[in-house]
Amino acid sequence: MVYLIMKNSLKTNLISKLKLINILLIIYGFNLIDIELKAHLRGSYSTESEAKEKAKDLGCSGTFKIKEMWMACESEKDLHKYLRKNK
Repeated sequence: MVYLIMKNSLKTNLISKLKLINILLIIYGFNLIDIELKAHLRGSYSTESEAKEKAKDLGCSGTFKIKEMWMACESEKDLHKYLRKNK
């Protein structure tokens, strides 16, 4: 009987901890998405010349295109690096 009570208590405790971890992962995941989205909004332009100007402002060079938007810097990796430096 005591064993069953302890087993149920451990199970309940584990489930509540897993729920908390799940919530934290969801929040953290959404924050990562939000950070990348903001970086793209700060580094995307409708023309290549605008993207080149922003690249100069950020301290990087070159541009690249994602779908219909021009992005500053030579690559997405560089863009994120320079945007983090210039917060």
